[in-house]
Amino acid sequence: MTYKKLVLSFFGLLLAVFSFAQANYTWYDPLQNNALLGRVNSDELVAYNRLPSQLEKMVRKPVWSLGTNSAGLSIRFTTDSEDIKVRYTVKGAHSMPHMPATGVSGLDLYAFNKNTKTWNWAIGNYSFSDTITYSFVGIGSSNERIYELYLPLYNTIEWMEIGVPVNNTLTFMKDEQRPIVIYGTSIAQGACATRPGLGWTNILQRYLRRPVVNLAFSGNGKLEQPILELMAQQDAAVFVLDCLPNLVLGAERNEKELDSLIMNAVQFLRNKRPETPIILTETSAGFNPNILNNDFSKQRELTTAVARKVFKRLEDQGMKNIYRLSNADIGLDIESTVDFSHPNDVGMMKIANAYRALLNNFLFKRL
Repeated sequence: MTYKKLVLSFFGLLLAVFSFAQANYTWYDPLQNNALLGRVNSDELVAYNRLPSQLEKMVRKPVWSLGTNSAGLSIRFTTDSEDIKVRYTVKGAHSMPHMPATGVSGLDLYAFNKNTKTWNWAIGNYSFSDTITYSFVGIGSSNERIYELYLPLYNTIEWMEIGVPVNNTLTFMKDEQRPIVIYGTSIAQGACATRPGLGWTNILQRYLRRPVVNLAFSGNGKLEQPILELMAQQDAAVFVLDCLPNLVLGAERNEKELDSLIMNAVQFLRNKRPETPIILTETSAGFNPNILNNDFSKQRELTTAVARKVFKRLEDQGMKNIYRLSNADIGLDIESTVDFSHPNDVGMMKIANAYRALLNNFLFKRL
């Protein structure tokens, strides 16, 4: 046998083994099983989109496009298998200059133990090709585990299948609790976490074991009316307005215009949902003397100052159930970001901890 024929025979054998292994798996389509968590309540949701189809003509094109990203979406299930495989394709580039493929396009598998009330994490062997694959192998099995599979933060899924060996079973789970609905920017969407489970909205979801709806749109979280109306349609436990990083004062808007945007957003949600708590979040950047770029910091400080004035005015007017998450509460430092604005994994944890503290201290009984 020639060398060429030997090589071809070897790769043919590998292909046959791979095909056999795939054939001995049962594959489940999350969409067909209506298994996606972390989305708004709407009959108009298609594919892995976060926005209902009816909004496509009502929002700006960048908002709609970013709304097809699967940020904050997860799939919950139980299985008796020690091996779990996932295969899927995405529409966009796998990575970005400041965010790895594992965060932009990857998956993250956690498991909640019902007995110990603790979270565990599974290492996934991944391959980023035309079809992305993740293999969670030899993770053991337990009837006490509830798995949470977090989906890509910054890409659009075309199709996905979850597989377990044919002799095992997989059962999808729902979550009927009232969600925390977050309207935000790239920071809330997940930039620049190294993997999906470390986006701060996903960390918060695990902390509280309560659904979190991620309505964050990179560079386009601007307190726009169609998104506010979508929020108001939800029977939410809490509304979070975390859009200030996309509303920095400058050529695009002055203090009066920003004041009006914030006031309109809070009053609109309050009128539609009189009892639902609202959190107004300050910019996470600025107020840090260890950052050398003073002009950049000053912009964020001035923007936050406007939000503080609006918040105080609303309190003085007697509005109830509004809360402020301050820049100091978040506490990002010079080790917390990749580029001053976007948090790294350390920064994501700080943001999630700040929200958890606020929710536990003031709102937990309501939840």
